[in-house]
Amino acid sequence: MFINRLIVGLMPLMPRGIVKLFSKRYIAGDRIEDAIATCAHLKNTGFETTLDILGEAISTSTEAAASRDAYINLIQTVSHHPVSKNISLKPTALGLGLDPQLALDNIRAIIQVADEHGFFVRIDMEDSPYTTKTLNIYNTLRQEFPRIGVVIQAYLHRSDADVKAIAATNGNLRICKGIYKEAHDIAFQDKDGVRENYLHLVKTMLKSGAYVGIATHDIYLIDTLEAFIHDQAIPPEKYEFQALLGVPIEARLARLREAGHTVRIYVPFGEQWYAYSSRRLRENPDVAGYVIKNWFKFGQ
Repeated sequence: MFINRLIVGLMPLMPRGIVKLFSKRYIAGDRIEDAIATCAHLKNTGFETTLDILGEAISTSTEAAASRDAYINLIQTVSHHPVSKNISLKPTALGLGLDPQLALDNIRAIIQVADEHGFFVRIDMEDSPYTTKTLNIYNTLRQEFPRIGVVIQAYLHRSDADVKAIAATNGNLRICKGIYKEAHDIAFQDKDGVRENYLHLVKTMLKSGAYVGIATHDIYLIDTLEAFIHDQAIPPEKYEFQALLGVPIEARLARLREAGHTVRIYVPFGEQWYAYSSRRLRENPDVAGYVIKNWFKFGQ
């Protein structure tokens, strides 16, 4: 609706407290305790989770070390609770924009602790200047640790070659569409092109027998891939469906879960919520109308 898009367009002019009201469904809260409570609720309703501390590019090695220590503390804290032992991290938050070796060392330190506690670590993918550097980190660390994976973005032209290389070595991928603005020579610009490539990449992984996280909120893609999995008799231990916390496709995710598919929810938390929430609201402006409607209901 126009009014919902108008609200989202005016977000930069709004007080942060108002923006936080609109974005609450997308984030678990500011604290680890908030995130654990959200994960426990999802676990009780049949969903797996992955935790992410909000925060992206940093400007000093000291900030990178603080991000590293925050993830180590997260792992050690979550290990005492009956929730999914699974985290996701962004390499730029750990120094990739400063020095690839710094990021590698920080991510290795996190994965070392994660491995000791039986956690899986997903290395997120960011915009295209970091793609090769991120894959290099993944390919280095997967030689040392068994429970790690990386992300491939379907809108990048290079992703076909990247997926084939990782599938051939039995790697572990999350495949998403991609959200960063990229040039025409780097990424597909049209919805149908991205969809077609997404299906191609996921099917490549499924047919190879390598593990794939099917991370999408596109109902067409979910329906098509669920049918493919059924037709090809893909074993359930070879894939999972994934979605972001708060994206309004709960009924479809529940049907996936009820059909016996693993469904994992990406649960972000932390004090640096503003940039993440702004992106989510731009992608799903109807959430603004949903929040206002329920706000007025509450006040009646």
